[in-house]
Amino acid sequence: MKKLLYMVIMFAFVFAGCSSDTKSNGENISVRAYIMQESEEPLKPTVLLEDNNKFSFTYSALSSYIAMGSYEVHDGSLILKTDDGKYKYVFKIEDGNLIFNAAESSELPSYANVPDGAIFE
Repeated sequence: MKKLLYMVIMFAFVFAGCSSDTKSNGENISVRAYIMQESEEPLKPTVLLEDNNKFSFTYSALSSYIAMGSYEVHDGSLILKTDDGKYKYVFKIEDGNLIFNAAESSELPSYANVPDGAIFE
């Protein structure tokens, strides 16, 4: 039941973030949902950037953990840090897309299929 609730919440985030009404946080990154379109997962990995530099990152429908916290842009990279202080995820910003940098990020669970260099559009 918890997983179903999490999935419903994430679908709501994804659909809310996919609107054409994007905003910029002033640092060359738009406030919206970035989706790993190449993924074959039923719920594609998604980075949702919100106002006030808040984010959520879902990397697998199999996970009950939803990474949520604050983000910053530094030297052309988007850095996501979870509120619980356990995880950090780094993406290179290129042509309005996010490119996952596994070497600088916390390790993802083995069931998460987000390889180094994955593009979130």
